[in-house]
Amino acid sequence: MMIGVTPFYNRERKLLLLKIRQSRVVFPDKNKYKIDYSDDFVDLVMKLLDKNKQTRLGSNGKDSEEILAHPFFKDLDYDMMMERQITSPLDVSTFFSSDGYNAKGFNQKSTPQDL
Repeated sequence: MMIGVTPFYNRERKLLLLKIRQSRVVFPDKNKYKIDYSDDFVDLVMKLLDKNKQTRLGSNGKDSEEILAHPFFKDLDYDMMMERQITSPLDVSTFFSSDGYNAKGFNQKSTPQDL
């Protein structure tokens, strides 16, 4: 969601599962697609999608503690988040209407400042 594409997309379930098991994660070119993401973001995604269960981030028994200790989350105040004292950078109200979920605009591109 941060960069607008999934790492292993395929419409066919068999091929999707094969890609998950065997393909390496490739990030879109920042300059070509005019998107911005940090090295910490790339490192986090690579470690979360590590094929080796033993070395995958969050798999050593500390689970979320290990994930939240990653440099990507260095500016996140976990306690304030849990107390709901942090305003989300994404305005999710646009996805809901008085009669329920509204998917219009869900897949719109955002600027890095919106994320």
